[in-house]
Amino acid sequence: METFDPGVTIALITYNSAAYVRECLQSVRRAAPEVHVLIVDNASTDDTVEIVRRDFPECTLTLLPQNIGHSAACNLALQRAETAWVLFLDHDTTTPIGWLQPLLATAAATWPDVGMVGSRAVLVEQGRIHHDGGYAHYVGHMTLRNGFAPLADVACDTTPVEVGAQASTSLLVHRERALAVGGFDPRFFIYLNDFDLSLRMRLRGWRCYVAPESVVYHRQGNPETSWRGSGGYPERRAYLIYRNRWMLIARMYALRTLIVCLPPLVVYEMALVAAALRRGWWRAYWRAFRDIVRLWPALRFHRSRIQSSRRISDRELLSAYGFSYVPGLIKHPAEQAIQQVLEQAFAAYWRLVQPLLE
Repeated sequence: METFDPGVTIALITYNSAAYVRECLQSVRRAAPEVHVLIVDNASTDDTVEIVRRDFPECTLTLLPQNIGHSAACNLALQRAETAWVLFLDHDTTTPIGWLQPLLATAAATWPDVGMVGSRAVLVEQGRIHHDGGYAHYVGHMTLRNGFAPLADVACDTTPVEVGAQASTSLLVHRERALAVGGFDPRFFIYLNDFDLSLRMRLRGWRCYVAPESVVYHRQGNPETSWRGSGGYPERRAYLIYRNRWMLIARMYALRTLIVCLPPLVVYEMALVAAALRRGWWRAYWRAFRDIVRLWPALRFHRSRIQSSRRISDRELLSAYGFSYVPGLIKHPAEQAIQQVLEQAFAAYWRLVQPLLE
């Protein structure tokens, strides 16, 4: 059996991150002073690069001439790291003392089956858990484990748990295994790219875990695409999530799954269309649809490669837990009622059809 190698590199992808990067790297310096930090900057136009060069000379900084997206920048970090593991850390996080050790301990305890281990992400300004990893709902969204739950409502259980999907807020990834499935899909640019990678690694038989004892504090993100429940919802975010969800479903699901789950997929799509029209996101929806049509030949090719190498069924890969929407997105009582009805109906449908899936 392959022996466990605890070597790790911390990787940050920055883009106009001046508001956060100093505090983030200071916390990493305190929490993991012995670990090499690799920063890939996506052509920031603010003071990000100056801050890193001046205050954190021990970090390796790679400057890109243009913004190639979070996915492609993560792949560059995977390729340039020389350790067995790469720990991806969002630029708008801070890490307390003791954050790294539970991740490596969980990876060691679950070796050789493990592919990735995530931290508990806490929205520090809201007093809520952002996620403890999550699960892949069969309509194509990630259900966040303990998603947006008030900290006081979640039991203080720090036992590592196997999950069905992961987000890259603070995510320890086995480098060779991630590269073996193609790394992050650069077409995603950002959003759902971490979800997509975790599912492709699971399809190869490598498992995902969360180590709740490893806590990372998450801030507000980049205003161009991030949203925490207040202010205007970025149209670019809506476009990327629409498009990337379709790319994930088109490549990941077995043909039988697409056929069997077609009725709820159609119902859910109708709800998305209605929401897009009501909220003024129809341009984002239409742009996403056009992109899928344009990308279809490449998606079909990538789909064939994924399906030919899969080792687990969609019965194991997918689930039907409730939806995880950012608090504040679904405000109207009628929309909240519709969400509850859809969650219950989709869960009942899943119980019926799950035994039929390959």
